[in-house]
Amino acid sequence: MWYVIQTVSGEEQDLKTLLESIGDSEVCRKCFIPVFEEVRRRADRYNIILRRLFPGYVFVDTDQPRAVFRTLRAIPDFTRLLGMEEEGGEKNFIPVEPEDEAFLNSLMEDGIMHVSYAHLSKSNRIDKVVGPLARYRNHITKLEFRRRTAIVEAEMFGKRRKIQFGLWTDGDPRLPWLERQMAQEQAAVLDTSVEMDIGIHTGDRIVDESGVYGDKVFVADRVDAVHRSIFTTFRMGNLKVRVELNADNVRKL
Repeated sequence: MWYVIQTVSGEEQDLKTLLESIGDSEVCRKCFIPVFEEVRRRADRYNIILRRLFPGYVFVDTDQPRAVFRTLRAIPDFTRLLGMEEEGGEKNFIPVEPEDEAFLNSLMEDGIMHVSYAHLSKSNRIDKVVGPLARYRNHITKLEFRRRTAIVEAEMFGKRRKIQFGLWTDGDPRLPWLERQMAQEQAAVLDTSVEMDIGIHTGDRIVDESGVYGDKVFVADRVDAVHRSIFTTFRMGNLKVRVELNADNVRKL
């Protein structure tokens, strides 16, 4: 379970180093300071700078919070272990909520929230995102693309917080880990398309049994197995109209 130690902002690394040097590795499985990659412009190019995601917070992964607390008492000037309550002379330690831990795990890799690749459409809307921002793109409350920043508001540690995401674009230097992630995403889409065979393929003769187009026979021009859509051409006099049919209503002849 994760627990949070609160200390003076700017002294997180000192506390982490002390805790790792005097603590028991079997008690404290992992000690980390969440950081994110902020994008800043310098000399006509964009650079990545690491910033603390939660200034003043150090995270500890442990199942023995009492032992961690005893270790902390030997460290001068530490503030407190968040979630500690005292009742009837007994100290109770409350871990990070499971949903908060899951949220952070979805953002970070080895304690780092990397930049997210973002692409703007002609209408100045983000139409593609790869990276930690991808699953939260619909929760963006503020977007400053020129400053390479997106803000997502989320409930964490009992209060509403603003999470800043750094943005990376096609014009920036290539990042190996981001290139791999984009390639994996593309491969996943291709694999899904191959594996999802709905039994209808390009060139098949089909009818739409919903009755919308009567008993007309169509020829499938393209099949989108992922979205279960079949594209064909509907002739109206001298006009050709491209239509999309629901695969669930289509029967192959």
